[in-house]
Order: sequence, then C-alpha cells, then structure tokens
Amino acid sequence: MSQHCNAFPYDYALIESVISEYLPQWRAERFDAVVAIARGGIVPATMIATELSLPLHAVAYARSQRRVSWYTVGRPPARCRILLVEDIAGRGTTLSDSADFLRRRGYELRIFALAHDTESRIRPDFGPAVPEGCRAWFPWERHSITDAFDATFNRPRRPQHEYASWAIDLDGVLLMDLPEERYAMALHDTLAERDVLPLSETLPALDLARSTIITGRPEQDRPRTRAWLDRHGFMGPLIMRDESRHGAADTSRHKAAAILERRHTHFIESDPVQALDIARHAKLARVIWWNGGDAVMVYAHSVDALKFL
Repeated sequence: MSQHCNAFPYDYALIESVISEYLPQWRAERFDAVVAIARGGIVPATMIATELSLPLHAVAYARSQRRVSWYTVGRPPARCRILLVEDIAGRGTTLSDSADFLRRRGYELRIFALAHDTESRIRPDFGPAVPEGCRAWFPWERHSITDAFDATFNRPRRPQHEYASWAIDLDGVLLMDLPEERYAMALHDTLAERDVLPLSETLPALDLARSTIITGRPEQDRPRTRAWLDRHGFMGPLIMRDESRHGAADTSRHKAAAILERRHTHFIESDPVQALDIARHAKLARVIWWNGGDAVMVYAHSVDALKFL
C-alpha cells in the first residue's frame, strides 16, 4: 500500500491544458498512430488522436498475468511510429510491459503519461510530474484515490463506486445552522444554545455513524462539538478548522483542503456559497449542497478570462 499523499485532481480542463502543451512537438514528430493503454489511457489518447488527426488503437493489460493484448480489432501498420498513451506512469508494470509488447512487434514508439512521480518505474518521454507528496486523481478513476481502494492493492473485488469515501458538513446537515449574527451578538449564549440543539429531522441517507465530519468550527470548539456528536451516536473522524491555517473567512478553503488531504470522493455541504468554492478548489470531488433535505450536485470552475473585463 502506498504512503498517504494528498489527491492532486486532474480535471478535464487541466488534462486539455497538459495535452495542448505537447501538440506542436507531437506534430513535428510525425507519428503514424496513437495507442492507448486501456482503460486509463483511452480518454487522453482519444483527445490526442483527434487533435493530431491520427488513427487510434489500444492495448489491454491483464495485471495478474502481466499479459498485454490488443484491445482494438484494428492494429497500427507494421514498423510505424506510435505515441503510446497512459494516464499515469506508476510503480507497476503496466506501462513498461505494454511498451515492450509494442517494441517486440517492430513499432517505434514514444510514451506520454498525464502524470508521473519519483516512484514511477519508467519516466515517460512526455508528460508532467505531479507535485511532491501528491497522487494524481483522474475523473475516470474517481474512487481509486481512497484509502479503501488502496487496501485492495489495485485489485478490487467490488465495483469501484463501492470504494467511495464520504465526508459531511456539520452545522446545517446534522443540526440547525444558527445565524452568524447570533454569534456576533452573544457568543457564549449562542454556543450554549447550539450545544443542546436536537438532531435534524431530515438527514442524508448514508451510514452517518462512521462518516468523517469536516466542519468550519474552530479547533478550540472540539470538546463541546465532540460531546454533541457522541451524544447523538456520530463516532467518525472530526476535522475542525485550524485557525493558524484558515481564518473564518477561509472556511471553504479549509474544507476543500481537508477533502484533498483525506482523499474523500464526496462531500455534503449545507451552505451554497461554500459548496461552490469547495467544488472550485477540490476538483473531482462530488460536492453536494444539502438544502434542507434537497441534495443538489455542485460544479464550479474559475473563468479567468472574465476577471479583467
């Protein structure tokens, strides 16, 4: 099992940006075909083959037998130049065995991977390294980033969605969210009132007893927060805001950072503005705005071109 690393999301905007960087060089190399390694390489290979106006083929890899075979019926012409595409150059043998398979058949090839790191078995000819201490997170393998999936050593026995990792907001989900102005007017009285609030009548249909709770409450409120959670049977991890890292105005950044650090695939947030900002900074996480029992999936991307209009 790999050591714990933060998730580094490759959303489609980043993937397109990475590919675009190499297009002039690939056009100059005059490849004859693009070959993807299924499944992870198929999406970027499709994008590349379209941009280069080249035929697309694919190979499949049986990890347990270390066996490479053609995934597509059509095959590149003999002795042609191939761009081999994979999503990540990892520590395993998928990429190296696939490259050997093609070279033994007389193909000349170069390798592109969307991500590699210091532990990669081979370094691709093209493609960026992920930041140190991070793991690449791709939209087509959304659930493979979790600790539960890690425990399978990349050999899951269940559908990938069953390895999802959920986290939830606290105030506004498990209990009523008291107005901010109440805290400003009478902090101690409002905190005391919050401590005895009942459990919300409408809760997400999840196994909440062990779910991770990521709250904007400051770390100094841990004892009273933990007491309320214990009283209502919530025993999962409690992630609170470290005020030395994130002030109250940066609560959404705190939550997004916690999602990436803990590699959660889903997060339920009660505040719509925070939900948008979390989705913008924790790309690929499924952020759900919990509006009193109405669950709304939220997507957000910055539009830099409009900042200066």
